[in-house]
Amino acid sequence: MGQFHLFQTQKERLRFGIKGTYPETLIEQMKGKSDIKHSVNESLTRPWIRHYFIMRVLRETNNQDDILTRDSNLLEIFKSTIPLSENSFIESTLSSWRMFLDSAFRESDTPWYSGIRKTLVHDRLYSAIEQLELEMPTSNPQHLFGFLDHKRELRKMPRVPVKLFFSLPGNEKEKILEILRQAINNNPHNIDIALLSYCFFKAWDRSSEFLELARTENRNDLEEWYFWVENDLQSVGVLKRDARDYPTSFFIYDRALLLAAEYKELADWFLKESEFKAAYHFYYKAKEFETALELLQNISVKEFGELINQRRISKGEKPFDLFGDTSRLALLYQEEMETLRGFARIRAQESYKQVAIKARQHFDRETIETKYAFGELSEEEYHRLIKQLVERKQ
Repeated sequence: MGQFHLFQTQKERLRFGIKGTYPETLIEQMKGKSDIKHSVNESLTRPWIRHYFIMRVLRETNNQDDILTRDSNLLEIFKSTIPLSENSFIESTLSSWRMFLDSAFRESDTPWYSGIRKTLVHDRLYSAIEQLELEMPTSNPQHLFGFLDHKRELRKMPRVPVKLFFSLPGNEKEKILEILRQAINNNPHNIDIALLSYCFFKAWDRSSEFLELARTENRNDLEEWYFWVENDLQSVGVLKRDARDYPTSFFIYDRALLLAAEYKELADWFLKESEFKAAYHFYYKAKEFETALELLQNISVKEFGELINQRRISKGEKPFDLFGDTSRLALLYQEEMETLRGFARIRAQESYKQVAIKARQHFDRETIETKYAFGELSEEEYHRLIKQLVERKQ
């Protein structure tokens, strides 16, 4: 048969290449020695070779039948790049997709979070889809071999643009998703295959199906990560509350943007759980100043210092040395106590109207605290203005 190919035209070899009957062997080039010929692995290597011939023809004709052949062959290529029982799970490292995954995701700077910390960078995901190409998996021992093209010139294994997989039409798209579902089922400890699956679901506006898949597979880690990567911190918080993971619940809810009533409900829960520092923190955020003051009066300076460190860690700041900064912590504790008493006094005296109608050329501390107490300033604005006052006095 190999001798027969010598007498074929280039066009005939192209067509045999598309059908998968040409070439019959691969070539391993040896330094200073004769080249070695190898049989083609039909399931793991042949689809990559076929892709080369299919694309050569499509560049010239754009024939619909060849497009269908290309799409069908892309499914076979895809199967060779992920761990499946049919390829003996050899591609567990997802070497073909490594650059794509590293481009689309980054590690979140949240050392306090024990779950999957990967977050999707949307711009980089779509840039990776448009620009990157897949190479044959390094787990395939034939990935460095060459083959003879229709002109009988030696070629390296082709690369496949990632966007071809994401551009597949309806039926093939469903088959891709089914392959991914199977891979997640068969590889419960492989997080990368879950990340890759999410990329396809997300790019095709079907990310909620990833959540359904996680629940079907009883993958609590992926269910939690779905809420995490979708930035649904309230749902992550619910899972952490159910698990009685108090430290992580604190950080999650401190980052979530909640209404005052939601902060109060959360503070009530922490109080019921005897997590007094967290309860105080969220009563403060809910502007429940009287309750917060009562709690703070029963929290020691050391406990307050631990809360200060939780707040700083939540913002990505360096925590205080609780043993070396005792005097500073005592001062911060007293300042916070005085601030809360000021808020409570303002509420009790109902002095808001008086302050609101009085013209002022600048903010003093009383005005700032009043406006914060009545919801006219955000927490960030409040702390910024207080800092400006302190700097002016210095």
